[in-house]
Amino acid sequence: MAEERTLDQRLLEAAEREGGKRLIYWLIGGGIGVVAPILLIIIAVVAGLSLLAGIGQWAAGFFGPSPPAIATPMSRPAEWLSVIAQDGARDGVPNVVALAVVQAASDGEAYGDRYYCSNQRSAGEPCSQAYHPGVLGIGSHNVRTLGIGYGLFGLGSQSGLIPKGQSPHAVAWNVATGLRALGQYLTGDWKSGLTAFHAADQAPPGWQSAGYADQIKGLIQSYDAGPHLGAWALAPWSHKTGQFQDPGHQPEWVFVVGTAPTGATGSHPWKPPTVKLVKNPKTGKMQRHVIRHLLPYQNVGSPDQVWGTLKSGKNVGFRLGIKGSGVPRWPGALVWGGKVPLTGPDALKSITARWTNGAIDTIPWPEAVGSSGGTTWHLLTNPQALKKWWPDIQQAARQAGSGIPRTAFEDAIGATMLHESGGNPGVYANGNPNGAYGLMQIEPGTARGLPGYYPGARHNPQENLILGAELLAELYRETGSWHMMAATYYVGSPPSGWYRGMPWSAAQRLLDYVPAGGNVQTVAGYADQTVAEMTVVAQEAPKG
Repeated sequence: MAEERTLDQRLLEAAEREGGKRLIYWLIGGGIGVVAPILLIIIAVVAGLSLLAGIGQWAAGFFGPSPPAIATPMSRPAEWLSVIAQDGARDGVPNVVALAVVQAASDGEAYGDRYYCSNQRSAGEPCSQAYHPGVLGIGSHNVRTLGIGYGLFGLGSQSGLIPKGQSPHAVAWNVATGLRALGQYLTGDWKSGLTAFHAADQAPPGWQSAGYADQIKGLIQSYDAGPHLGAWALAPWSHKTGQFQDPGHQPEWVFVVGTAPTGATGSHPWKPPTVKLVKNPKTGKMQRHVIRHLLPYQNVGSPDQVWGTLKSGKNVGFRLGIKGSGVPRWPGALVWGGKVPLTGPDALKSITARWTNGAIDTIPWPEAVGSSGGTTWHLLTNPQALKKWWPDIQQAARQAGSGIPRTAFEDAIGATMLHESGGNPGVYANGNPNGAYGLMQIEPGTARGLPGYYPGARHNPQENLILGAELLAELYRETGSWHMMAATYYVGSPPSGWYRGMPWSAAQRLLDYVPAGGNVQTVAGYADQTVAEMTVVAQEAPKG
C-alpha cells in the first residue's frame, strides 16, 4: 500500500508539474498574442508618423514659401567673367566657351566640386544614375566616389594640374590653370578637344566622356540666345511668412550678375571636315568636296548699367562692386550691388540691366515665391575678426583636419565661425546660457561627443574653434561635400534620400526647409551662404 500510495503521489505530482508548465506556456503564448499586435501597431504608427513627417518636409520644400530662386543657373558663372575674359584671351579660349565649361563643372561655385560615381556594378556614369533607390526609396546606397573635379573648372586630382600645397578652390589659380589646359586642347576641332580635356583634366581614368562636348555646345548656344540675369539678397528670408525679414522697411543689399552676347560673331571647327567625292555637273568628273563643320559663337559681357525699379516708380541705381565703390564685394567677381527696400509700399519691383550693344533684360523681384531652390547667400566677412582668430583657425585645422585639403578646410572653419557668431567668442544662441555657445556655436551635447571635449572647453575660444573644426572634419569625411558639410553642421544629419556624390542642385531640394529651434534660414540657404563665405575668406584671410 505504501508503495502504491507513493506511486499515486508521484503520478499526482507529475500531473501537477505538467499542468503548471502548460499554464505557464499558455500565459506566455497568450501574452505574446496580445502584446505582439500592440507592438506592431505602435511600430506602424511611429513609422507612419515618420513617413508623414518626411513627406511633409519634402512637400514643404516644393509648396511652402521658399526663398526667391532668381539667380538663374546660366547667370551664376558670370560672377567670374572678368578673370575668365582676361585669362581666356591669353590662352585663346573664347569666354563664352569658358563660361560653358564652368557651368558644366561647378555651376559657377568656387567650391561646387563635381563627383564621379560608380555603383560597383558599373562605372563611368553620373552619381544620380549610379544611385538606384529601388521601391519607395529603399534600395542600393552602395555608391562609390571614383574621383572629384575641384573648383570652378572641375580640375581632377589625378590630372597632375594641382601641385602639392595648392588650394584647387582658389578662384584666380583655378581659372588660370583650367583655361591654360583647355586652350592646349582647342588647337584643332572643338569636339575632340573638349572631349580630350574632360577625360584628361576633369574626369577620373576610364570615365566615359561621350556627350561632354555636346553638353558644352548646348550651353554655348544658350549663352548665345540672349541675356541671362540673376540676383539675390543679403536679407534673411522667413519660411513662415514667405517674405524677407524686413519689418522696418529698411533698404537691404541686393546683388546682380548677368551676361549677354556682346562681341562679334565668331566660329571654330566643331569637328573634322567631311570629305566627299561628288560629280562636277559641268565636267562630269568626280572631285573632292570638303564640308567644314563650324560652331558659331559670340563672346559675352557683363552689364554696363544696372538699376532697380521700386513700386513707387522710382529707379535706384546699382553700382559695380569694385574697390572704393562702397558696394560689398568679393575679389575676382563682377557683381553689381544696390541697397533697396524689400518690403513695404516702396519695395523693389524689378531689376533691369543694359549692355554696351543695347541688349536689355528685366527680371521681376518676387514678394513671395513657391518654387524651390533657395537664394544664393553671400555673407560678408568681418576682416578684423578673421585676422584676430586666423592663427587659431589654422591651428584648429592642423589638429582636426587630417586627410582634408588644408587651405579649403581653414576657409570652412573661418566661414562657419563668421556665419555662426560673427567672430564673437562670448555669444549664446538666442541668449540661452544652456544652448549653443562661442565662436562655433557648439551645443553642450554635441561638445561631449567630440575628441577634444573636456569640461569648460566650449568656453575657451581656441578650444571652441577646435571642437567646431572636429565636427566639421567629421561631417566632411562623412559627406565628401563642402555644401553637405555645412548643411549637416546646421541641422545635424543628412536628409532622407541623400547619397554621397549627389549633385548639390538635387540635394538643395531635400534641404529647402527651416529647422525648428528659432531658426529663420533654410538648410540649403545656410549651406549656400557658408560656401559662398568660404570663397571670400580664401581671398581675405591673412597670408602666411
